[in-house]
Amino acid sequence: MSTAHASSDRDRDRISALAVGLTVTIACLMFAGAFAPDQLESISRYSPWLYGPAATAAWALFSLAAYLFISRGRERRVPSDLHDYRCPELAKAPKPDGCSLCANQREKTRLSAVTAGFALTITLWVGALSFMPDIWLAWLGKAPAWTYCLTSVLLWAAFSAAMYLVFRAAHEKNLA
Repeated sequence: MSTAHASSDRDRDRISALAVGLTVTIACLMFAGAFAPDQLESISRYSPWLYGPAATAAWALFSLAAYLFISRGRERRVPSDLHDYRCPELAKAPKPDGCSLCANQREKTRLSAVTAGFALTITLWVGALSFMPDIWLAWLGKAPAWTYCLTSVLLWAAFSAAMYLVFRAAHEKNLA
């Protein structure tokens, strides 16, 4: 296996693990809010600085567990025929059923941009809510929930578009 191919596999495993870790963290917070609202409410008496580090630590732990599980599975798989590539960019052999999953650089850049846009949106919300004066928080608490959703989606779209331009320019610079 070539070094570039192994590096690509490790990068794909890391991205997958981060996505799984984030999904599990959000699902846990959702279930806690649905099934243990009193316990979750009791935690809210603490500083908002508790939520960010706690959520980040949970994300890191879930991502680490997912990465270990994913990479352990990769070590056991051995491609059957590395000379019959369907996707030369990834140097992946087709699956036994003849299917091949291949993403070109544009798709990879878009996925990276969407992921970065989401991370920036969450970071902005945590930062804004952490430093917002109490009177603003009281006003914000009276706003309808759909405004948070709409604002989050618009921020996510804007950050994703900006990150796509940054990532595409960086990739073009690396090619030059």
